[in-house]
Amino acid sequence: MTSLPLPHRSTTRTLRYARARLYLGISGVGTAVVVATTMLAFDIPSRILSTSAQQPLVVAVTSAWLTLLVSTVAFMCFDVIGGVMLVRHRVTVGAWYMGWMRGASVQALVWLVTIAALLSAARLFGPIDAFGVFFVMQFVLAATRGVMTRIVAPMPERIMPDVLRSAAQRAGLDVKQIVIVDTLDEGFVGGWTGIRARKLLVPLRWAQLPESVLTAALCRRRIIADTGAHLRGVLGAIAFNCAGFAVVLFLSNAVLSTAAGILTVACAMTLWAFLGVLVLPTWSRAAVFAIDRVAATRVGVEWMREAVILLDRWQDDEPWRPRVIEIIFHPVPARFVRIEKLNAPISNAPVNIFHAHHLARHALWLSWGSLTPIARAVHCNVGRPALWAMLPGD
Repeated sequence: MTSLPLPHRSTTRTLRYARARLYLGISGVGTAVVVATTMLAFDIPSRILSTSAQQPLVVAVTSAWLTLLVSTVAFMCFDVIGGVMLVRHRVTVGAWYMGWMRGASVQALVWLVTIAALLSAARLFGPIDAFGVFFVMQFVLAATRGVMTRIVAPMPERIMPDVLRSAAQRAGLDVKQIVIVDTLDEGFVGGWTGIRARKLLVPLRWAQLPESVLTAALCRRRIIADTGAHLRGVLGAIAFNCAGFAVVLFLSNAVLSTAAGILTVACAMTLWAFLGVLVLPTWSRAAVFAIDRVAATRVGVEWMREAVILLDRWQDDEPWRPRVIEIIFHPVPARFVRIEKLNAPISNAPVNIFHAHHLARHALWLSWGSLTPIARAVHCNVGRPALWAMLPGD
């Protein structure tokens, strides 16, 4: 891996970087919402695609799929800005484009499989069975997230450096659970994969950090697994998306056995995903605070504080944010707020059944099975394929 400097001290420039990416994400998500709303308001799906369940299955699947792929091409302008211009570690346009094509092709394949499965189930059995297919697809995406992360973007496995091995042992983790992956994107933080916490992806870049920071970060990962916070985050995201699918079918009267019905559901699920972007971060932030404080009792407040500071500088590097911006747009709290919460009484903040780790970002990944482009338009990962399946986190 190319040698890179340790996280740097924040400056006004890095604050402008974070805010610029936020505005880019708002623009991308806002555009998706406006387009989806317009499509539904004027019943455009029924105007451009067949409303007949007698249309040959291959033709129906292909027409719905190609129509959805228009969004991939249309949103490429946001991806270029977010992946080529508004990044700290820049690559050539050609290298970025090849990576983007790889990731976009994988998403297109997921959409194709989803459309074919939903249309087939709706035609053969009916809408209830189509809902069952959607439910199964959510579980499949959740279970294969680790594998999909490395398919969407190149992440070769590396030998575990001694400093990471030592930190993992001090944190009480089984090193056999850890997979070290190499990626140039500094925003990749890895995390637990699967529905239950089975394998832990850790970026090779972390080997540049002090062992105390690594121990604190890996201790957090262990807490996330041991307390069930990861499992609750995944199951909560599945429940949220499935609830949205049921609501959409009930309110839109979309006929899933037709190409027009599939596009209608895709537009409506885009609005549901947008609702998740607004309301789920509150749950995610609560889990982050609780896990931080429990980790602080095990490794010490100073180690935890240093971990929060250094790891955040490879993310937005935004020490603080206006409260309104944080509440609406950020499932991971600003680092000054996280550090402040470390001093709160531990007894008031155990990790409990209401703490679902990364609920908001699990829901975004699983929305690939909802046929919506919003998961790739949010500010933290727009234009950065390495972060599309496993979004940045704490």
